[in-house]
Amino acid sequence: MVETSALVAIILEEPGWRGLAEQTVGARAFTTCFNVFEAALAVVRERRLTPSASHEIVVEVAGRLGVEVRNYETDAIPYAIVAREKYGAGRHGLNLGDCLSYGAARQSRARLLYVGEDFARTDVNDQI
Repeated sequence: MVETSALVAIILEEPGWRGLAEQTVGARAFTTCFNVFEAALAVVRERRLTPSASHEIVVEVAGRLGVEVRNYETDAIPYAIVAREKYGAGRHGLNLGDCLSYGAARQSRARLLYVGEDFARTDVNDQI
């Protein structure tokens, strides 16, 4: 599952973006509608675009990479709740989007592709 941070890194061509992109191509990768929304807002901040223009970019890049955009499954919510309970919130924990990403990855037993340290402190990829 491609987390928001990885999508944004690819779109903004941040350091390591090519490696992230290569990991998605042909991997039956997916992301959720929430991640697309969150990524669009991040692109708005960085590129000073309208939300609609940012959304188009995120959807276009996901399509080029073969990343399927899925609805968020209600069965993932209990996993997201566990993430909040286990890993907290705020500056040193997982934010709302992180918890939802954790939930989606755990529910679908998918490896989470992300950038940064937030998920490194979790067990999100231990099941893989």
